Amino acid sequence: MSPRSEEYLEQARERLADAQKILTVAHPAVVVSTAYYAMLNAANAALSERGEHAKTHSGTWTLFSKIFVAPGDFDQELSALARQAKEVREKGDYDAAPPDAKEATTYVEGATDFLAAIEALLPDTGDPNSTD
Repeated sequence: MSPRSEEYLEQARERLADAQKILTVAHPAVVVSTAYYAMLNAANAALSERGEHAKTHSGTWTLFSKIFVAPGDFDQELSALARQAKEVREKGDYDAAPPDAKEATTYVEGATDFLAAIEALLPDTGDPNSTD
């Protein structure tokens, strides 16, 4: 895996771990935002492995769908969940319409599944703590 893809994947893992840690103690909007960025960074890792990059969040999701979802290489429901997390994050950040605790849990669980699916899709993404 390329160094840049590894950087994105590591950021995704860190954000997911943070979202899991703060799930019950932080404001749900913060939790959703953190989970969303885990998914965004994971998507960027996959795109980076294909030599692709988008300048915006929307561009990332459009490119990700074109390259991975449309051909059937990535689960359509997980991709849709990531896009929903983007919308929920934006509403919480910009429209003063924060998610509730149940939604936050849904997006953390979704981010966990999303990251696992990306790791399965990419080469050499085994346990980051492995000494192999």
